[in-house]
Amino acid sequence: MKKILLLLIVILFNSCLGGDKTDEELLAIDKQTLVKSIDSDKVLTYKFAKILIRASAAESNISPEYSKFKSDLDRIFNKVSNYDAKDSESLSVLDYISIYRDYKKMEKFIMETDEDEFPTLLEVFSRANAAPETPKQNLLAGEQKNYVQNIEHSVLSAIVVLSRDIGKEVSLYECSKTNPELLPDSEIKALLQYYRGFLFFEKGLYYLSEDEISSNINWLNANKDVNLPLTRAMFQWGNLNNEQTHIGFHSLNHLFRGFDRLMMDRDIDEERALEDFEMFLNDSKKIGLDNEVIWSIESYLYLKKEKNDKAIAALKRLQASKLLSADEKERLAESIIYVQNREPGKVLNGFYDKYFLSKIATKYMLSILAKVDWQRLMEEQNVPHTKEIFETLEKFKSFTEEYNKYTSSENLEKTKDELLKQGESLWDQTKGLLD
Repeated sequence: MKKILLLLIVILFNSCLGGDKTDEELLAIDKQTLVKSIDSDKVLTYKFAKILIRASAAESNISPEYSKFKSDLDRIFNKVSNYDAKDSESLSVLDYISIYRDYKKMEKFIMETDEDEFPTLLEVFSRANAAPETPKQNLLAGEQKNYVQNIEHSVLSAIVVLSRDIGKEVSLYECSKTNPELLPDSEIKALLQYYRGFLFFEKGLYYLSEDEISSNINWLNANKDVNLPLTRAMFQWGNLNNEQTHIGFHSLNHLFRGFDRLMMDRDIDEERALEDFEMFLNDSKKIGLDNEVIWSIESYLYLKKEKNDKAIAALKRLQASKLLSADEKERLAESIIYVQNREPGKVLNGFYDKYFLSKIATKYMLSILAKVDWQRLMEEQNVPHTKEIFETLEKFKSFTEEYNKYTSSENLEKTKDELLKQGESLWDQTKGLLD
């Protein structure tokens, strides 16, 4: 009897150790992964630029480290402010080298400093555009500052993701700086959370993505009559009324939560995913949506239900899509042949699986986001200083390209040759700066 009891205790202990992690534990792991994923030179350079801009409006010594570098930050900001994105020679080679030297000197400070210690971009632009005789207004603080900088981080995460020169790493950084829980429940918050969920999904942070989107679904379920004009504009749903827009946005949230769950490892997650996909299709049919994502989900669910004929019909519609590459269409044709000969109960083949499904949905969503004129959309919503935001981003992209040309390790030899052509004395000055 004692041996049996001991064996049961060992089995119970081992099952506890090897059991599935909870949703909360998996979400915590994703949060740690997010922090590690934004540790890159591109993000650090971007953060350096933002600290330069935001520190320019600071009025007090924020920390001893900031006091140490304040004069350097002011000097660099004044120099970079004169940069003209239309004139690459508005800064000299020596200027770039000098900025690089100063950056390396304060690199640890940049890495460890939270940019949100400084005034918001809104305040920087407001002061820059104010008439000289206008009295300076008090800087934002507390909840008001948190709200403004959360909006700034969220907006920037949306408008830089499709930029070839800035890109998804920086967008993830901006997402990591956003705290949606500090924003009041609203259409803006819902759109930002949907966008964040999509971005986290693309990065493989499925539990972070699911958390954002689940929050959205709960809000949409509790606010079925809320007006959604921004959602109509963002998804180009001008032909839908408000009720249809609500259904459409609700369906997209279920779609990507379904993908989040499909990519997870536990059996219960796949069961939840299929429920989300069913809800997505039900919603979509209510408003007459008919596109690549719907065909792919239909085919997947039909295969799960052993309805091969209907699955093949959906796959053939998908095969004709312009969204797919020639290679994808060829492999999809192989999948159709596989389904035609597929025995009941057999698993899906290696190509037509959850990764292919998610790829189609991601392509579809990126094709929508690529069509969004973010500047026009923000201007129509009277977002303050929209013009300045886009001009600053354009300047940053151009400046970074020139900056990397003269300071990245792979280009230092080219820089040396260029400077030697201009004169030995110029190269000597540059060596002095680098030393």
